[in-house]
Amino acid sequence: MKIVFQNVPLWQGMPHAEAELSRRMVHAAQTLGFNALESSDLDQIDIFQPDIIFPLHFFLPKLFDAFTVGCMWNPTYAIERNNAWDNVKSYDGYGVASETQNQLVIAFRFKSPVPYLTTLLYPSTNTTIFCPPKQFSSPVYIGSNWSKDRHKEFFLEAQDIHVYGSREGWQYLEEVGSKYQGEIPFDGSSALKIYHQSGIGLALHHESHNREGIPSMRPFEIAASGAVMIADQNGFVQRVFGDNALYLNTALDSAALAEQLDEHVLWIKGHQEQAREMACACHEIFCQKYSLEVLLEGVVNDVCQFRKGKEKHLTSVQETPAVELIVRTDGKQKSRFVRALDSIQQQTYPFVTAHIVFRGEADDLLALQETIKKEFPEMGVSYTHAVGETDRGTQFYNGLRSTTAPFVGFLDHDDIIFHDHVAVLMGILLRNQDAAVVYGGSVKVWEDGEPPDGEMVRKLAYFHDVDGVTEKAFITSNSYIVRRDTIPWQVMNQPIPSMACREDRLFLKLLYRDRVKFVFSEKVTSAFFVVSQKRGILMKIMTCWNREKLQVN
Repeated sequence: MKIVFQNVPLWQGMPHAEAELSRRMVHAAQTLGFNALESSDLDQIDIFQPDIIFPLHFFLPKLFDAFTVGCMWNPTYAIERNNAWDNVKSYDGYGVASETQNQLVIAFRFKSPVPYLTTLLYPSTNTTIFCPPKQFSSPVYIGSNWSKDRHKEFFLEAQDIHVYGSREGWQYLEEVGSKYQGEIPFDGSSALKIYHQSGIGLALHHESHNREGIPSMRPFEIAASGAVMIADQNGFVQRVFGDNALYLNTALDSAALAEQLDEHVLWIKGHQEQAREMACACHEIFCQKYSLEVLLEGVVNDVCQFRKGKEKHLTSVQETPAVELIVRTDGKQKSRFVRALDSIQQQTYPFVTAHIVFRGEADDLLALQETIKKEFPEMGVSYTHAVGETDRGTQFYNGLRSTTAPFVGFLDHDDIIFHDHVAVLMGILLRNQDAAVVYGGSVKVWEDGEPPDGEMVRKLAYFHDVDGVTEKAFITSNSYIVRRDTIPWQVMNQPIPSMACREDRLFLKLLYRDRVKFVFSEKVTSAFFVVSQKRGILMKIMTCWNREKLQVN
């Protein structure tokens, strides 16, 4: 089992919580015997070929042909503020950190025509051996203080406190004595050492986290360190750790809150054995249920069980009719053509064949056929030979007319479909007999050079519901399957007009204007490739030998 913990590329080299989490998660996964990688390098992840990917922030959508579990430990307002709903919706599964987050997933996936996974996952840390604190000194608070004014008056008011984190976030404390203690490495362990040395850890959350009952990393770190926990009124902390932690009432004004903290610290110092027993109880709860090793083992087991159940769900109908995928090629870009056919061979749906529309000389077609027999001896393949300099329209529609299967899809010679593409789309088509076209989301991949400034090597390019088809109706040609008997008569019978490009835009326009039913799968199941060059950008999307997009006017 290969697992990737994916970080945001733009944050590489910058200290942030997800970077520390990813290191801890890799350690936990390796402890469990998995082959694990933490990376923000999209090319490195692609080469690694993972089975499961965990995007650690909602800035990252599903970008690879791997089961993608989004980490739902950010409050709803943050997703809303960044308009990241498409990213979140693209995930195959969700690691939720609160019941509010679970209900959020249930709400926005309610109309999804395919199953999805929800499982528990928290921003925790690794299993540790309990070592009781030797002393109890000033309580420690650790945080980057990304919300710079949060509890500001409290930190200024509190006299006996040590604060660690980004110097930029804590400038106002540097000016008022020794409360600010400096930055600490994001190495997965330094925070725990500091908590343990102090013996007292302070876990304060943003109000949005408390509103939705989402814990931060801090309660888990404090429990793992063996320190005594003083927390705010976070619902998760109160429910899980109960009377084994001490609590602050953040509804109090800053002076009263600072006084309450002092009272807790005095109590701890005056009841040290009882305090150590409380710390031990928190540590035991953490190790038994909430360490990353325990959580990841549960998530992986849930993913494996879900996959088995999903396969049964997608093939729950009696029939599994044949699907024919049209692949147009001139046979020149052999490695890319083989990559496309390999993605067909990897399909989990049992009856998928390829129909090759070849433009070129007869001898070249014979050579191509030998290559396919050698590389894909078990694949069902048929051919249409487009003799001479035929235009794209002729190739497209003659290929379509030459197919015989009841369901037809398209795949350009340099693009791919994900392993569950046909199974997902056919599952929807067979459960919805009135559906004519089912399409999924698509990933845009730059290859053979650097993408233009500001664009990632991979991005979620087209992922939209059929409700918006008239406004932003871009559907890549490799992202849909059509029911053959719904194709308009003129498409299969009228003389074919000469078209240098946009031939499949016309096809989908005719389907759409014929009032057939389009269904969006809400799944990312394909990728199309764009070539970049050092001198100017060659976007194949603007040329004629490419996957065209439907735009209904």
